[in-house]
Amino acid sequence: MRWRRPSQLSTKAVDAVEVALDDHRVLIRSSWGREVRTTPGAFADFVEAVRRGEYDDLIAGVR
Repeated sequence: MRWRRPSQLSTKAVDAVEVALDDHRVLIRSSWGREVRTTPGAFADFVEAVRRGEYDDLIAGVR
């Protein structure tokens, strides 16, 4: 299993969100800790919501 992280990280970030594929599940973790498993479909919905800006309020003022 290969964990992947963003190719460009903010200099303000102290960790990174990492993802991996394990059999038929997507694993998501902070580089500090344990993973959460979800289905590829649920992960795809989350990625699309991020692309639409639905979580932009969570990063206001971070960058």
